[in-house]
Amino acid sequence: MGKRQEKTLETEKARKRWDKLKRFVQTGAYLDDWSAPQSLMTVANAIRRMNSREKTMLSVGFETSRSNKILDTPRSCESSENKIIEHLQRELTKRDISLSSKSVSRPILMSSKHRPLNTSDLLRETTGTEFEYDEGEEVKLADLKSVTREKRRLVKTEDIYYAACSLCRVSPVSNFLKQCSTFKADLKNSFLSARDVKALSISLVRDNRICSLDVSGNEIGAIGVMYVAEMMVENNTIVELNLSGTIPGKEGLEALADLIKNNKTLRILRLEDNKIEHTEMEHIISIIENVPTLEEIHLGHNSLGFEGGNMLAKLIATNTTLKVLDLQWNQIRKDTAKSICKALADNQTLWSLNLSWNGLGKEGCIELAQSLKKNTKLADLNVSSNRIDMTSLRFLLHGLVQNKGIRYFQMGRNPITTEGAKAVIKAIQMSKHSRLESIQLEDISIDDQFLELMKELKESKSIRVTHGERIAGGNAVTEKDHDPHDLNRFDPVMVLVEYMRIDNLRLIDFFQYLDSSSREKLSKGNFRDGVATLGIPLTEHHLDIVMQKIDLKKDGYVDLEEFMTVHREVSRQITQRTTRAKSKKKEDEGLVGLRKILREIIEKRNKTNKEKAKIKLSLAAATRMLTSPRRFSVAGTHRIEADSSNANTRPTSSASIRVHTPISETPRDKSTPSRSTNARRPTTSRRGSFYRPVLNVRKRPSSSLNKNVTFSERNPSANITKEVPVA
Repeated sequence: MGKRQEKTLETEKARKRWDKLKRFVQTGAYLDDWSAPQSLMTVANAIRRMNSREKTMLSVGFETSRSNKILDTPRSCESSENKIIEHLQRELTKRDISLSSKSVSRPILMSSKHRPLNTSDLLRETTGTEFEYDEGEEVKLADLKSVTREKRRLVKTEDIYYAACSLCRVSPVSNFLKQCSTFKADLKNSFLSARDVKALSISLVRDNRICSLDVSGNEIGAIGVMYVAEMMVENNTIVELNLSGTIPGKEGLEALADLIKNNKTLRILRLEDNKIEHTEMEHIISIIENVPTLEEIHLGHNSLGFEGGNMLAKLIATNTTLKVLDLQWNQIRKDTAKSICKALADNQTLWSLNLSWNGLGKEGCIELAQSLKKNTKLADLNVSSNRIDMTSLRFLLHGLVQNKGIRYFQMGRNPITTEGAKAVIKAIQMSKHSRLESIQLEDISIDDQFLELMKELKESKSIRVTHGERIAGGNAVTEKDHDPHDLNRFDPVMVLVEYMRIDNLRLIDFFQYLDSSSREKLSKGNFRDGVATLGIPLTEHHLDIVMQKIDLKKDGYVDLEEFMTVHREVSRQITQRTTRAKSKKKEDEGLVGLRKILREIIEKRNKTNKEKAKIKLSLAAATRMLTSPRRFSVAGTHRIEADSSNANTRPTSSASIRVHTPISETPRDKSTPSRSTNARRPTTSRRGSFYRPVLNVRKRPSSSLNKNVTFSERNPSANITKEVPVA
């Protein structure tokens, strides 16, 4: 190898070493420890902003928490930046650290006289044989080797914290001092006040080591949360912030939303157990929308309710940054649950969703099943303690088995019983698209059959299953049959109006039937008794809706005029729906289904009443035979003449029931026409003692409600046939 080649190789080695050194300088690898130099000017600016916003918040007179009442802003901290810097320098001097406000604005590692023009300011001293290539450099390598660096003076977070404690007149928290050199500051349930948090926040303004800050469980109030938010404006290291249980209130959340949008590193935000209501949701929405790096937000144990949940549902449908959303214990019920579950169909970034300890119910499970068919990004779903019964479980499983993304599924502490747990295992076993890795069924008892199914599932798909205790017979219950007469999806007032129309009832007849006490007004109890007698399956909730809509005067009673007004309005709505459906050349499915159910109810009622009438007639005749033994022969039989063809006709007020008891049976000529059952018999007969006269029993006034009813159910004793002594 020639000298020229050797020189070329050495040149290449030197260039590589030089490039490596520059990369070290750019990445900050020259620092001996993790505590970066602090900028007193930046810290002073942060303190000034804290004081200014604190003064504003106290001046508006918002309700302060217990920890905020001890603040004395004008005396606790000076508002002038120069005075703040002087105070900090004085405190740092006491700790053998001498820095001027100018020198700390950037690290000084060498004299400015020998600073290179085109190379980095921060170079380590090198030996004479380490770097020999200086071609193209404006400053000779010999000059760089002769540089004498000043002694580096680093200000640590601990030093700034001591100075801030002196500035805010609080005692240093020993727990925080122990964690200053770690990556996480865990100060939960440390009985911190707002002033303690202020000193802590000042020390973290320019800290570049602590990545997680936890001040949960300390009621620092709105002002304390504001201090943390001001710190997050300058801090570029903290990625997880836990403010759970700090009770920020509307003012604190407003300050947090206004300031934290300037942060570029926050990824996880916890605001659990802060009594957040729907009136404060606008600030939560602002935080999620304006912090581009935010990936996880935990809002459990709050009171979002109906309006807050709907606002959050709109955000879920359009958000493209959140990956984890925790909404446990937030009073999410029915309509709100439907909105949130429906929004999942449009979301393509959410990875984990926690809806435990809410109330999805049947409505939420139906929407969730539809969304799971479309959503392929959701991997972790928690619906534990959500009032999911066997009916709701069917809908949920229908969507779960078609989902291709969920890997972790939790639905423990739901009333699905052992049969429901086995249904889950069977559905997953039969699914061709499921990617589930873990199923959690906590507090759901299982039996031997479930264990066999679980064993087969583990062998075929390697899925981990967590379940409750094993019971000899499980806790399976007999499932109720589906009720075809379920009226929950219909307006109860419309149900009553359509019932009257199908049964050919006038409004006044229906009103008089319900008005059993003849007060000319109806109470909720009258409606309850009436619909129970008619067999209309209306619940207490339905009756509340009826009273709310019909009781126009709001006096707790419904008179005939109010009933007629509402009846007229509902009839008009039904007519409009029918006309609208006909214009589209189709039928209104809702009205068709309601009418079908009501016709079945009426037919069932008529059949039941007819059977009851026959039984009562037989019992009445048997009672008469037993109470009058002398008038009957031993061989005599009891015959009740009743025209079965008239059983379905509307009885008249003068209708009567005739009971004939022949002493001896005489064959009747078939050619002789039979006597009408409603014809009047004379009290004396040509046939002598073959027939006894009976008294016509006056029945209840004619009404469509007495249709097919032989004896009144309300006063059966009034319908007992009375005998007339024979002279």
